[in-house]
Amino acid sequence: MVLPEEILRTEVLEATELDARCESLDDVGSGPEKEDSLLKLVCSQKCRTESVCEMWITLYRTSCNVAFIRFVQFVLEASGSRYRIPETTEPPFDFAGLLVEATVHFANRSVAYPLILKSSRMFVQSVGDFVLQLFRLVGSTSILLDGYFLEHISGFLMICADSKVRPFRHTSTMIALKMMTALSDLRCVPAELWLQLFDEIFLARSSDVVEDIRYLCVVECRQWLDKCPESFLQAEHVKHMFHALQDNCSKVCECSLEALTQIIQHPELRETCLQKCLEYRLTLLGLAMSRESEVAVLAIQVLNQCYTNMPEILDDSMEQVLQQLVFGAHRGVAQAAAKLIQLHRGADATEEERLRSLVEFFMQFGEHEHAAYMVDAFYGQSDIVLAWPAMVDMLLKPNYLSCQETSVMVEILVRAVKQAVTGEIPPGRYTQDLRRQPLPNGGKLATASLLSRLTTLLSQSRGRGHDLINILELPQYMDLEDSSELHLLELLEKIKEIMFEQDNLVVLQMSAMTLDHLYSHSSTHAHHCQKLLNDAVTNYRIAFKTWQQASDKAATIGHGGDGIRRLIVTLRLLHSLYARFDLSQWQLISPILSMLQQTIGAATEQRIPAVALGLYLGILYVGISWALKRQKDVDEDTVAGQTLLAADCEAIQGSLQGFLGVNFLLIEHSPAIKVSCDAFVYCCDLLVLFSDSLRQSSSAAIRALEYRSEVREYRLLEGFLLRYVFAGADENEGDAQQLLESDMFSVLQSKRRVLASYCKLVFHNVMPAMHACIMFQYYEKYNPVFGDIMRSTLEHCLSINATNFGMTLMHTCMLVYKRIRAAHKDAIEASASPEFANLLKLAELLGEVFNIKLLDSRPGVLVLHRAGISFAAELKPQDPANAPENLLFLSVIQQFVPQLLAQDMFEVLQFMQGINEAALLSNRSAAWEPYLSYRNCLEISLMQSCRRAEFQDLSNNVE
Repeated sequence: MVLPEEILRTEVLEATELDARCESLDDVGSGPEKEDSLLKLVCSQKCRTESVCEMWITLYRTSCNVAFIRFVQFVLEASGSRYRIPETTEPPFDFAGLLVEATVHFANRSVAYPLILKSSRMFVQSVGDFVLQLFRLVGSTSILLDGYFLEHISGFLMICADSKVRPFRHTSTMIALKMMTALSDLRCVPAELWLQLFDEIFLARSSDVVEDIRYLCVVECRQWLDKCPESFLQAEHVKHMFHALQDNCSKVCECSLEALTQIIQHPELRETCLQKCLEYRLTLLGLAMSRESEVAVLAIQVLNQCYTNMPEILDDSMEQVLQQLVFGAHRGVAQAAAKLIQLHRGADATEEERLRSLVEFFMQFGEHEHAAYMVDAFYGQSDIVLAWPAMVDMLLKPNYLSCQETSVMVEILVRAVKQAVTGEIPPGRYTQDLRRQPLPNGGKLATASLLSRLTTLLSQSRGRGHDLINILELPQYMDLEDSSELHLLELLEKIKEIMFEQDNLVVLQMSAMTLDHLYSHSSTHAHHCQKLLNDAVTNYRIAFKTWQQASDKAATIGHGGDGIRRLIVTLRLLHSLYARFDLSQWQLISPILSMLQQTIGAATEQRIPAVALGLYLGILYVGISWALKRQKDVDEDTVAGQTLLAADCEAIQGSLQGFLGVNFLLIEHSPAIKVSCDAFVYCCDLLVLFSDSLRQSSSAAIRALEYRSEVREYRLLEGFLLRYVFAGADENEGDAQQLLESDMFSVLQSKRRVLASYCKLVFHNVMPAMHACIMFQYYEKYNPVFGDIMRSTLEHCLSINATNFGMTLMHTCMLVYKRIRAAHKDAIEASASPEFANLLKLAELLGEVFNIKLLDSRPGVLVLHRAGISFAAELKPQDPANAPENLLFLSVIQQFVPQLLAQDMFEVLQFMQGINEAALLSNRSAAWEPYLSYRNCLEISLMQSCRRAEFQDLSNNVE
């Protein structure tokens, strides 16, 4: 091809202008420091990439051999080799021999090279931009078709890309692919040459064993296909993107799926792509089920695009698989699946038909308790979950929905309203960001759609407790500023009516919560609130007096009859209201506490049934909590206010001590485990409320309310924790796994509640962390069921005091170790026991807590090792030649070596000199193995992690 004279004339002028700049490039490689190498210029921010390209082109015009050698040197240096190609090298070039020479000149023997270092992103960007600009500039000159440039550069890159040396193969593949991308825009490039590069570079390297190389191939192929039909590739080459879907690297699959989402929209490639999607639909379905959420989302999006153009791509079996993803934990996957299912089930149906279809869809998956996940999946993807008026119409139509369909519809309605108003993500569902997306004016929309018909819905749902709870929750998400007073008053009366006729505790609690919301938004209904609370207290007093009179007459006291049932109903109502409203004006605390103190004793039979007793404990707990809150709001500026505050605080202190005393008795002696658990929880919560945090108050009376716990009280709490939460932990190896069974769910939740309450004492520094050793010793065994609670407590203890935390972990391990040693005759037998193997697992698991912040954890790790060594060497044997009795404990401490910093390892090695090494030299028995293993582990870790010269020769440092 002959270029126009204008282009030739322009090239001569450019060559003249760039002669001076070419001198710096001509000196590349002249010295050992390579200050002016082509790679240095490319990566330097002082030189523009375009200028470097122009200088190389000018050099090529002056001497094509020298310029070519500079380019080859650039590739080798970018690969990490320090080999310098002799300037006198002339064609024909032995590329294979050149690579052999360059292989032995790498800077180090490790597998690291520039493309895989932490700084590789900027490096790849600089090198890639240089290659693209160089070949694009060359394309505007006659160099491209001179018969030398492309032949030699492509020949070298093809040989280099086929090298068995990974740095050469990786780097040259990247450069070659960038070159192909630049050449694909140049129509003057022979198609045969480009396709040869495609076969030799892309096809060969797209199946490379290195994941990053395969990824590079897919990235560049995507760009070539985007330019179709202007590029050298045809529609049939789409198959290579589908081949990449079967790659075992998620990054490659993700890139391929991203490309397919764009290619399907390409008019020239759509038909071929759809046919390939039909062929690979099972592969796409498998990727939709991938653990990699990004891959799964993209795979579903590709299926969605294909279904829009080719509905036959989805059959019933595939739909059943995809439907399950709506209830998955990842939000993006669930929403993508919801969008696809919506299309498959008919987006053109009427609103009522779509709602019924949604209800039927949820009923297919009966194992799900609520519709929060499903609503969250459809929220933002379909407006059907926002069709609240239509939902209410369907609910109010007589005999239109079955009981099950009605419950599902109510569930969907409530979850949708909550999602739209709060934007809250359902618990357990995770996403890339935690940003809430509430619907603008969602509260007003809910009020307009629901408030006027809410009383009718409540009346209709009276006999269905679960539906009643859901509907009672709806007013909490309404914007009541401009609501109708008539409708609001009707709602208040309806809720009051429900509360006085229901005995379901959850219904009552939800009613009280809703009333609290309604009253807080309207000061005009204070009289209604006062009357409701007064009626509740009056009903309780009448029921209690009636039961008390009946109990005094009966021989068997208070364990049956209408009297006790009525008392329990009124207690549930009182308990629910007291949790939301301050009932102090009715003075319930003192008489209830006195009654409990009289009727509950260590040796006396309880006169109050367990259900009623649990409710009484809850009432006393919220009553004391309300009293404390009320005192914090008292005005102390007046003398009368101070006097009143002092008197009230004195009364609170008496109630607190009396209530704690009742709780301690119930924890220790109650035959009803539910009552003991409630007493335990209330006790822990009050110890936190009345802890040293009260010292921050400016009032002396409030500061005096601080409760100082005694050791015996901690022992009592610990004893119940061991008896209940960790019951059978030492005998029954399968106890933790049994708690995961479905029929043990209520027991598991009860135990987790008790454990969390105990952890509050440690978490809020009410109880010294050292006391928690009795709990942490079961961290490994009960990790599947209680691991999250214990782990959060461990992390918080570490943040409070690292040194104290280190000692806590040491004593935890020591507690288990002593129990194991007591069960075996000597250390050798103990070391071979399964219990000791579990102890090592426990130590390893505890050590992982330090990994959060190794630098901040340093004092705790160091004190743990020092204390562990001291304990191991503490008991000296009668025979000086024998090993200390507890030397086996060093095997436990060895599990914490990975958490030591290098300088601390050296200090620990020096601290080990306290152990009698002379006895070790004279007696090489198996009892010394823990010592040798621990020391060797420290020395090996020290040599691997240290770089300072003073640590290189351990034999000279540790003497």
